[in-house]
Amino acid sequence: MKSIKNLKNRFEQKEYLKKKIDKLKINIENWDLQDITQENLTASSLRVIKDGKLGSNTTLGESVKVKKNLIDGAEESADYGEETDLVFSKESMDKLDPVVRENYEKADAEKIFAFITEVSDYIKNKNEDIVLNLNLNKRYEKIKIDTDNKGDLKEELVNFHFDFGAPIPGGGSTLYRSFNQEKMFDEIPKAEIDEFLAEYENTYEISTPETAKMDVLFSPRSLYFFFISLQAGISGRTIFQGTSPLMNKLDKKIFSDKINVNDKPQMKNAAGRRSFDDEGIPTSQKEIINKGLLKNYIFDLEYANKMGEKPTGNGLKRTLFGEGINTPVSPNFVNPVLEPGDKSKKDLLNSMDEGILVESVIGFHSSNYEQGHFSVQAQGFHVKNGKLQGRLQDVMIAGNIYEDFEEIKGVGDEIYPNMKGYAPYLLVNNVSVTGK
Repeated sequence: MKSIKNLKNRFEQKEYLKKKIDKLKINIENWDLQDITQENLTASSLRVIKDGKLGSNTTLGESVKVKKNLIDGAEESADYGEETDLVFSKESMDKLDPVVRENYEKADAEKIFAFITEVSDYIKNKNEDIVLNLNLNKRYEKIKIDTDNKGDLKEELVNFHFDFGAPIPGGGSTLYRSFNQEKMFDEIPKAEIDEFLAEYENTYEISTPETAKMDVLFSPRSLYFFFISLQAGISGRTIFQGTSPLMNKLDKKIFSDKINVNDKPQMKNAAGRRSFDDEGIPTSQKEIINKGLLKNYIFDLEYANKMGEKPTGNGLKRTLFGEGINTPVSPNFVNPVLEPGDKSKKDLLNSMDEGILVESVIGFHSSNYEQGHFSVQAQGFHVKNGKLQGRLQDVMIAGNIYEDFEEIKGVGDEIYPNMKGYAPYLLVNNVSVTGK
């Protein structure tokens, strides 16, 4: 560590990010144990400013040789880097807690297998004919950031992730449910399993609606595409580049007044929670959408600096569908939440004369999502008179979130995790559906 800390004779500034990650993943496919993987790695990123130019480098491991290569690579990068007047973090924060590590270690293989077995047995007693897939992962992460500006931040995080599902016959997708917690699961989610199994019964038959504009009930799991598009719209990067559809839209209406979105970085049990971002800027809850009105943009250090704004604690090493030490920092949601409303899922379904329930979407990444567009294959169910009729096949939905999400018929009263954040069921009116 000494070689990383004492670099003032080589650089004007440095920012050193180190992540220690331990992971255990257990995967069951078609009722049988398929895979157990364990990973232990240390990843580091170094950003430096030399002669007014920004350089960076990343590496895995922490030997003396690895650290030397990290420093030398960052210096070489700065020789060809862009000119900058960035100021790295001056914050101090200590969120190290031995209880966090204990929670990870106490959930040993025996406890995990006992839980998985209980879930499998419960589902098998209800329906032994489905092709059950089940995953349980535990992840420990220790994050440290050190800068020459007396920035000194530390945090430990543990997340337990559990999901179960089964492939939709002929659909190329999976019907599933997922859960996140800070501690190991102690009770199986019987109500969620029962609802899942009842819904899955409708996958054996095909029911395709006529091409028309109709009600679409988006499941929480499908609404990751909403977060991705909204994030692109409020990003300091797209605002600075002039490509965002939300430029000059602060305090203006962009959605139905039933839509409320907050970024909740420190929400209990959220998989993506953080006390500070990957640049050492403290996170905080931010109001993004209030009754359909746009309230805030999000910034990392770079784009805050370019626009004369304050960084918002949203500088993260994340990509569209992943993250990693090699990923450049960019403005990202930490843990977006589409806030719940007052309608149960049953109420929302009962209000539909005809429409579709979308459980997942395929091909979203090829849409012009930065402008809010979506044109995707919809996986889910045809709905008539509040009842699921059968699974969708070769059904497309298309539109734009900044147009279609002005007509919201109802918002579910509970939130559930998806790959980007948390959302309830959301009933949208007059969406273009291509069917028969």
